[in-house]
Amino acid sequence: MGSENRQYLERFFPIASFIAAIIGPKCEVVVHDISDPEHSIVFIENGYISGREVGDASTDLVLKILKSEAYHEEQYIANYKASGKFGQSFRSSTYYIKNDQNKLVGLLCLNIDVTHMEVAAEWVQHILQGGPNPYVMPAAETSKEEKQTTEYLQGNADDLLQHMISSVIGKLKIPPERLSSQEKIEVVRELNELGVFLLKGGVSQVATALSISEPTVYRYLQKLK
Repeated sequence: MGSENRQYLERFFPIASFIAAIIGPKCEVVVHDISDPEHSIVFIENGYISGREVGDASTDLVLKILKSEAYHEEQYIANYKASGKFGQSFRSSTYYIKNDQNKLVGLLCLNIDVTHMEVAAEWVQHILQGGPNPYVMPAAETSKEEKQTTEYLQGNADDLLQHMISSVIGKLKIPPERLSSQEKIEVVRELNELGVFLLKGGVSQVATALSISEPTVYRYLQKLK
């Protein structure tokens, strides 16, 4: 990261600490440097919540944001669901940090651990409803962002790649090695849209997962341009 961008992102470090102090120990606040996806976390408060630390990698959502470039039209995304590698549930929000030239340089992310809140809410609802088969209250209407946005919080770039690749291949009804060339191209297309190939190990891990060579992955990517 250039010194100018570093200085710009450092302005948000005390803001991140301020937010964490207000919301409390169940709120993780992260500043990402988008120029280095494999080591994008440059500041974090309450990182013990997700098990991440400075120097850890981006998330699947960060890569998707960079690939889709949705930040050109929006300033932030708020109140979406995220999950942690320890099985937690989070209510998360991301603010797009742009420099004086309106260029995206980083992200300020809030992840509030609501795992125990969800359990408590379910218990309270059961008590209020009563009976062996309580009527389940309809869920509150969610925002457009919440319906479309999820995130997986982890610290290691290799773990992130494995998670993203598995989430796509896991939807297939047949083993990857039995896919046709066209079907494999479609898998590569979807992974490319998710930003998998923004990470240095993306091509290698996708090639292994699909039982093809790395040059074949590059050839598929060329066909998708």
